[in-house]
Parts: sequence; C-alpha cells; structure tokens
Amino acid sequence: MSFLDLKIKSLLNENNNKREEIRKIVRDVISVFKKNDEGNFYLPEDVNGEEFYDFDKIKAILTIELTIIIDDEIDKFEVNADWISDDDVIELTINYNSENKNKLLYDLSGELNEIIAHEIRHIDQETTGSYNTKVRKGQEGKKYYTQPHELDAQIFGFKRISKLTKTPFDVVVKRWFNTHSNLHQMNDTDVKYVIGKIMEFKKEKGL
Repeated sequence: MSFLDLKIKSLLNENNNKREEIRKIVRDVISVFKKNDEGNFYLPEDVNGEEFYDFDKIKAILTIELTIIIDDEIDKFEVNADWISDDDVIELTINYNSENKNKLLYDLSGELNEIIAHEIRHIDQETTGSYNTKVRKGQEGKKYYTQPHELDAQIFGFKRISKLTKTPFDVVVKRWFNTHSNLHQMNDTDVKYVIGKIMEFKKEKGL
C-alpha cells in the first residue's frame, strides 16, 4: 500500500471519530426544519447564537447556509449540499413536499447524515491535502462522480448510512443512485459504471 493510500485510510479512520460533530449539525438542521416551513437560515447562529461551528476534530471552522423550500411537485424531499471552501460554508438546500412534513423527519435525518458526512470529508481532503478537490470544467455525470475525491467522499457518506441503518454498504449505494436520479441525472448504464467504480475504489484503497 502506497504512502498516499495509507494517508487516505488513516483519514477515514480519523473521520470515523467525527460522529458527534456530524450528529450535532444534523440535529441543528432538523431543529430548524421542524420549526420553519421555508426560508434562509444560518447555523449555528439561528440555533444558539454562535457564529460558526468550531469542532476540535474538524480542522476548519464552518457555517451552514440552510435554504428550506416547499415544493409540492416532488414526492418527499430532495437535499443537496456544497462545501464552499473560500467562505468556510456548507450550502445546504432542502426541497420538500409539505403535505406530510412530520413523516419525512426520519428519512430526512438519514439523508442529512450522509450528505453532511460527505461534505465534512471534503473539508478533510482539503485541509490534509489528500486529494485535489477542485472540480474541472465539464465534469458532469459519471465523470463527476468518478473523480477520486468524489469517490472517497461518497464512500465515507455511504458508510455512515450503512452503519446507522445496519444496511449492507452495496445496498445503500444502489438505493441512493436509484432514488436520486433527479440529482445525478445519469442513465442506467452510467449509474452501473459509477457504482462499479465506487466498489473498486473502496476495495483498492482498503476503505
């Protein structure tokens, strides 16, 4: 195993100790979602008055810019997020069908655990220099999802959901791509290709 592979594996083990940090952010997001139908929010400030999250195990301060949008054209909800390193911000958007808001909370919590873990992984990739996280122009679809830093972050997020739900890793991966077609916008052939790359990368890196 190369030095870089050992560094990546070590990073994953270190990230496994960030459960409390991920849980705290998810808890804050759910708290705001339960109290508000729509709007723009800044966390943790809108929860406890603090300007940013400053966790010892995350070598970066960060804030969450949360946007909540009612969209009764979708079945349940859609969540998307991006880490904006220049601003130390995770931009998080939740679109949801308001008809059965309270019934969404369990599944939404699971989705948030995956996506926050994914973005925190990107933060660690940048602060440790383990990957080049800059997205190149034209990187969409399977090209985007098979970039090394994306494969690594996907594995970390999916492993968290696998542990939380006691569901086999491969089932979690296949389910995500099946239920997030609006987000990844890939055909079945490309999805199969990306899933194969995720499984290969996980095995190759010993993650």
